[in-house]
Amino acid sequence: MNTLDDIIRMGKDAREIVRAMAVKMILHGFEVGDIKALLNVSDSFVSKWKGVYEEKGAQGLTLGYKGSEGYLTDVQRKEVISFLRSKMTYTPEELRDYLESGYGVLYKSKQSYYDLLHEGGINWKKNEKINPKRDDEEVAARRQFIMSRIGESEEEIREGGVVVLMEDECHLLWGDTSGYIWGRKNEKVGVPMTNERERQTYYGAVNVLTGEFHVLPYDIGNGANTVSFVRHLEEIYEGSRIILIWDGATYHKYGEMRRYLEESDGGLNEKDWKVTCMLFPPYAPDQNPVEEIWRKGKNFLRRHFYENKTFGDVKESFLNFLTEQIFSFPKLEAYIS
Repeated sequence: MNTLDDIIRMGKDAREIVRAMAVKMILHGFEVGDIKALLNVSDSFVSKWKGVYEEKGAQGLTLGYKGSEGYLTDVQRKEVISFLRSKMTYTPEELRDYLESGYGVLYKSKQSYYDLLHEGGINWKKNEKINPKRDDEEVAARRQFIMSRIGESEEEIREGGVVVLMEDECHLLWGDTSGYIWGRKNEKVGVPMTNERERQTYYGAVNVLTGEFHVLPYDIGNGANTVSFVRHLEEIYEGSRIILIWDGATYHKYGEMRRYLEESDGGLNEKDWKVTCMLFPPYAPDQNPVEEIWRKGKNFLRRHFYENKTFGDVKESFLNFLTEQIFSFPKLEAYIS
């Protein structure tokens, strides 16, 4: 096999073929990002085999050209583990390329790479969304401010004169009920669903002291519905002053809600306001315990998908679960000592 095409057509090992395809694609002007996506390889893989081809020709891409060891020595393994422990993330594909280029080791089993990653402290997990605008110092400062304000009213809170509520909106899609389930191997499991984008908006507020959750459905999140929900909370806690903590959505701070607060609390000293609003830090939804409650509700739907045949059933099941619970978890309990 003297050319790239020879290897691609007649190569006996998939690794040789992928090397040859990567080199051929880069020579034909493909972007490295496209090669990575199409062949499921890393940047270093493309760079390495392009260099080998330029130095030694197509024969250098074959497995027999430069034999590889079947294992790492004890010293090499310790070096690799140390290297992995310096990484926040690393993939089996990156590790394969690293071992082959650095140590001449190419394992036949993927499990060997998984074992090394595990030993190096890197486990399979879902990546998390992180907003680059988030300021962790501001998050800490705002959290401390909220806890301080709650602490100032702790006696009144325990006596019922002041109620602390944390609020958030949720947009439930029919498709949110889909998830992993037990089923027969190699057989698809279908869930009847006429429109997975069908949606329902909910406003929800949790009582930080008692764990009670108050929730109402609305057609959309806006100023008018926000005022409606706040009025609903005031009816529930008639005679108590409310500290309401939520995010900085425009309809929480301006328009109808601002006018409502001015009418409700106008002329009163701050300590006598019927509703005092505070904001969670920006770009930090993880600080709001209600986010966790919405997740619990959606997870419940996924586990009980078989009970709900229509989106109406889904909505009823979601509301029943949320309103029948008394919620208690560390993120919520942290605000009341």
